[in-house]
Amino acid sequence: MTGLEFIKSDESFSITGLETIRHIIETDLPPVSEFAVELLRLASTAKELDYEFSVHGSQVHKYEFAPVVLSSVINDFEYRHNIRLPKAYREFLTQVGNGGAGPDNGLFPLDMLEFHNYYVHSGSNIHLSEAIEQPDYFTMPYKIDDKPVIINSELTDMQWNDLCNELHSLRTKGNYEEYVKKRHEIYNGVIHINSSIDNCGILLICDGDMSGEVIEMTGDLGRPNFLGISFEEWILGYFKSVIRRAEHNK
Repeated sequence: MTGLEFIKSDESFSITGLETIRHIIETDLPPVSEFAVELLRLASTAKELDYEFSVHGSQVHKYEFAPVVLSSVINDFEYRHNIRLPKAYREFLTQVGNGGAGPDNGLFPLDMLEFHNYYVHSGSNIHLSEAIEQPDYFTMPYKIDDKPVIINSELTDMQWNDLCNELHSLRTKGNYEEYVKKRHEIYNGVIHINSSIDNCGILLICDGDMSGEVIEMTGDLGRPNFLGISFEEWILGYFKSVIRRAEHNK
């Protein structure tokens, strides 16, 4: 039985985001995936058990998701930024929520994800109101077709340090145009997807041999920590850990 069939057949089915599921059914969007149903179920259980929001960051998102977005919105985002979002992440945005509950402060909604990735790829640490006025804000490619994806399974500490040193040198010399170009190449095919409390962010790899996996980075240009798990495993694992902790503390 698919997730959609399960929801239709069980009148007592009550989960966080049920209105989102109903919206998907009523608007005849693609069938709900097993991943989406499981994620919504775990989020509901986490909220029920951790009702005092004791887990780091849960006071912000309260284990709730924002309303979903249409596939057409994501298609437009992908077209403008020349990137293809991994299947599980697309399912999250279209079937679970456009940001919301997740590790730390939770996941960015698509509009804030766009802003943070403009910063990541351009190196422009400016306010949103200023960023959206930049001529390339809505069309900066997050994937450069003729450049390799640098953050991949073969990246070494030495290579990463060399890249960071090169960036530092370009910026010190005031060669900002080359700095932006090199920084853009370093983050090629990678997007920043979550809001962190302790300056430790999660990036999603969208191209190359690690496409669909998440990595952890501390600070700007911190050494990537390869977690070895997919977006799906990462987000489901978060709610499972919340539930285990809450049950242990009973």
